[in-house]
Amino acid sequence: MTPKVHPDTFQFFDELVANNNRDWFNDNKLRWTTIRDCFMEFTQALIEAMAPFDPAVEGLSAKQCVYRIHRDLRFSPDKRPYKTHIACFLPFGGDRTKCVPGYYLQIGQEDYGLQGNCSMGGGVYMPDSKQLAAIRQEIFYCTDEFKTILQSPEYVRYYGNRFFTTKKLSRPPKGYPADWPDIDLLKYRDYCCMHEESRTSVLSDTFFNQVVDIWKAAQPLNRFIGRALDLV
Repeated sequence: MTPKVHPDTFQFFDELVANNNRDWFNDNKLRWTTIRDCFMEFTQALIEAMAPFDPAVEGLSAKQCVYRIHRDLRFSPDKRPYKTHIACFLPFGGDRTKCVPGYYLQIGQEDYGLQGNCSMGGGVYMPDSKQLAAIRQEIFYCTDEFKTILQSPEYVRYYGNRFFTTKKLSRPPKGYPADWPDIDLLKYRDYCCMHEESRTSVLSDTFFNQVVDIWKAAQPLNRFIGRALDLV
């Protein structure tokens, strides 16, 4: 039987948006644990489906990949205690707390700049300055390979021709010629690709296979970034 997302997922988050407090959450704890456990099974099945295609995620467990619903409030002016989505990240090397390429899936309300009811993709988000320099250098030296990845029919079908990024430079990064024909490829702060799906799609029988296909389209980008960061 093909794994599915729990049918109460969106209704739960719709209600949580309007009642983001501990009393409501505790009253609905059983609903949440049922949704979470279903998503854990869904994630584990995704790992097993992706591992033969990308050995970088082989041996991961859902426990390593699924995020907690509790928000980190220590340095945030936003004191809502709970995230309004559920998400997983299959990281290269198995540690999702590190900035590494991998496969991301988020289901629920709009959050963290992601639009729609579901976002998924790959790449690397918010690399540090040393990592970003290494990625830019790899793109500069292997431009044709990088452009082939971004122009492949599978990549374009799901991710279009741009990256999901926190910032894009207006000028070339230091050390690179402004007149280089592909200088625009080096101006990104993040190298993430993201695809959106509707609620209807998420709750359909075909969603699991959709995620696998969409993640597979991000695999060449992940491998390129992983090589730049000496992870593969």
